[in-house]
Amino acid sequence: MKPFTRKASHYLLLMALAAGTLGASASVTEDIKTYKGTPFKKLEVPGTIEVEDYDEGGPGVAYNFKNSQNGNAKSYREDKGVALSKNGQKIIIGNTSGGDWTNYTIQVTQDGIYTIETFCVSGSGNGRFYYELDGKPACKLQHAPDDNWDRVDRSVKTEGVRMKAGKHILKWYTYGGMNIDKFVFTRTGDLVGGNAEQGGFDYKYPIVTKQKRNPLFVNLPSQMHNSPFTGNLYTADPSAHVWKINGKDRLYVYASHDMEPTKGCDHMDRYHVFSTEDMKTWTDHGEILNAEQTNKATGFTGDGFMWAPDCAYNPKDKNYYFYYPHKVNIKETGKAEWRIFVATSKEPAANFKVKGYIAGIPSTIDPCVFVDDDGQPYIYTSGAGKGGWGCKLKKDDWTKLDGEMTPMSGFVDFHEAPWVFKRNGKYYMIHSDNHRTNIGGNQMIHAISDNPLGPWKNCGVYMYPTGEETTHGSIVEFKGKWYMFYHTSNFSGQGALRSVCFDPVEFNADGTIKVVRNWGTPKGGKAPEVSLAKATKIEAENFNEGGSHYGYYKRPEEGDIKVETKDGATYLSHNKRKEWTRYTINVKDAGRYNITCMMRQNRGGSRFYLGVDGTWVRSSEINLTSPSNKWEAMTLSNIEMQPGEHYIEWRSMMGDIDLDWISVEAAVNSAPGVIEAEDYDDNGYEFKNGNLGNHKNYRNDKGVAISVNNTCVHVSNTSRGDWMNYTFKAQEGTYDVIVYAATINNGGFSLSFDDYAQESEEFSVKTGDWQKYEPFKMENVKLTAGKHVMTLNIVNAINIDRIEFVKK
Repeated sequence: MKPFTRKASHYLLLMALAAGTLGASASVTEDIKTYKGTPFKKLEVPGTIEVEDYDEGGPGVAYNFKNSQNGNAKSYREDKGVALSKNGQKIIIGNTSGGDWTNYTIQVTQDGIYTIETFCVSGSGNGRFYYELDGKPACKLQHAPDDNWDRVDRSVKTEGVRMKAGKHILKWYTYGGMNIDKFVFTRTGDLVGGNAEQGGFDYKYPIVTKQKRNPLFVNLPSQMHNSPFTGNLYTADPSAHVWKINGKDRLYVYASHDMEPTKGCDHMDRYHVFSTEDMKTWTDHGEILNAEQTNKATGFTGDGFMWAPDCAYNPKDKNYYFYYPHKVNIKETGKAEWRIFVATSKEPAANFKVKGYIAGIPSTIDPCVFVDDDGQPYIYTSGAGKGGWGCKLKKDDWTKLDGEMTPMSGFVDFHEAPWVFKRNGKYYMIHSDNHRTNIGGNQMIHAISDNPLGPWKNCGVYMYPTGEETTHGSIVEFKGKWYMFYHTSNFSGQGALRSVCFDPVEFNADGTIKVVRNWGTPKGGKAPEVSLAKATKIEAENFNEGGSHYGYYKRPEEGDIKVETKDGATYLSHNKRKEWTRYTINVKDAGRYNITCMMRQNRGGSRFYLGVDGTWVRSSEINLTSPSNKWEAMTLSNIEMQPGEHYIEWRSMMGDIDLDWISVEAAVNSAPGVIEAEDYDDNGYEFKNGNLGNHKNYRNDKGVAISVNNTCVHVSNTSRGDWMNYTFKAQEGTYDVIVYAATINNGGFSLSFDDYAQESEEFSVKTGDWQKYEPFKMENVKLTAGKHVMTLNIVNAINIDRIEFVKK
């Protein structure tokens, strides 16, 4: 298909939104005339509706429920497709998952405005839900109280639901895990003029606001996805530029827009623009473009999928060029592919008209446009399995390539999010790497070149992970200072509901970028020293200074961070889902350390992460194992740290946890205990494919292939003849030594101790998958008290996760 170039008629979606004329798309419920479900019981409003009395009609009609096999109260009714459970004398719905819903045929006895009090709880802290009435949204997204799973006496009120007398279909739709008991309907007022339309997004732009600290813009309103209701404004992928407006420098941020409720990043379908003159007072100029406008102007079809944008100003034609990726359906191939579209305007934040897409750019995302000092524009994108792409744009037509879009060279670990700027005659490319979500998420990397299209020289990490999957940013100079714009998910706790942030950027004498210091400063101004010679104890309440987002994060609905003293202990209390604290340390000695956290869980099932410089030291959330309300010291072993400043991050991931202190000391592998496969002795190995592995930064000695997947950090890419030594300290006794290994077929290994004083048979490994780990046991290994060396010998290729010593 050729690019579309004719002029498109521009319409203002916001006018339609303000007038309340855009209804939500119909759900599975459709409307009351076509609904095929039937009432299980007569349900009248006002009154109480028990959740277990959902309609008859089966899955896809009366309900949708993933974990339908669960529940201990299935005898309540013949239809057993929903997980009904007993909570004391109550029957509740439990075992919910995102996308579950139930329908209820209700009879409203009187026109009016109603409040729905929902009795529910989320022990995971991630329970969210909303209502539909006759196929249309009836409220904004609601959050279930975060408490013990049995506390279904907790409730949340949904106010302002408009209903006319008569029959209606009420749908309860959930995101995340929760238990729910009942809905209580109370009539609170009359319908004015008989108006039963729900919600109404009627905000007028521009909106001027003070933004005192990161994250930005979350206090501003946003229409929710396919809904007339308003939620928080979530923004991501910020592209920052400085334009001269009325003779003054003004900084503009062009951001993508995460839409609530989320479906990954699929619902991102519009763009907002923000600007400031002082980095404190910001103007939200409102929505400048959306998917519907693009489809109408170009004839394409495609919903959502409008990701990271950029903008450039052409002083010759005095146009602002807005570049954005949009996934559209290609008629010729029948496939959905990315195209880089262009819209232009004479204004920096309004009246953009879609011109079409740029021919010749492969199916890639994240456009960045850099204009050099001579006026030559360049465009960069990422993806298609080849990292970063680049090409000139035509000087006389910024909607066309001047040459062929080709992959650039010199990058190390390029994921996405290219951004190019120039400083002191050098070209800088920043981008995200492939640092996985379960070890902290992407880091930001920078590379430097003498040419805007490379080749590029990798200059390393300049921003650590922020705790969620993606990282994307831009660097800009404004009024003599340099700033890094990026996004985090701190405010929402959801990886697909992100918020723009910014921090100062500094450069080293050689021009490389210093690591962005977005973790606060040590309590009292001096970081505690950590060495191999002694243990260093850090009290939990001595987290970094700098306030929320830097030294700690507490979810807004939970209030401020809490310090309590009880029974002689002073501790941080009631840390819930994705709440965290950071502690700067000064490491004196390079080496491997154990970090111990003294914690107790206030309810069962609590989990946490521990990280150094934003990278989790374990690739899975760590379960607290002690009974509720009992203090427990948990040690994470063999964490390598180099001399200099670092920060420890402790993050609650589920439940309710108190944290008393954190201790750091020299690591010693111990038996009984677990030794991770990647914690081999420095220089104690022979390994053919040591150059391989996707997690090389795990440790300074990089001679063994270390990789990470969704479940664990492990040793990978082994070959026959490889071996690794593990020095450990044992208690005297007899042990079973269990190796957790995986391979598709015909793998093998053996173990030996203390220069073959004891050795195993060759173990044959065939687990059917490289990531399906199974235990292989060497029995009755006799160890004296003291130091020993175990050697793991590779017979045929396997992956190794860990080695466990079980004392008999």
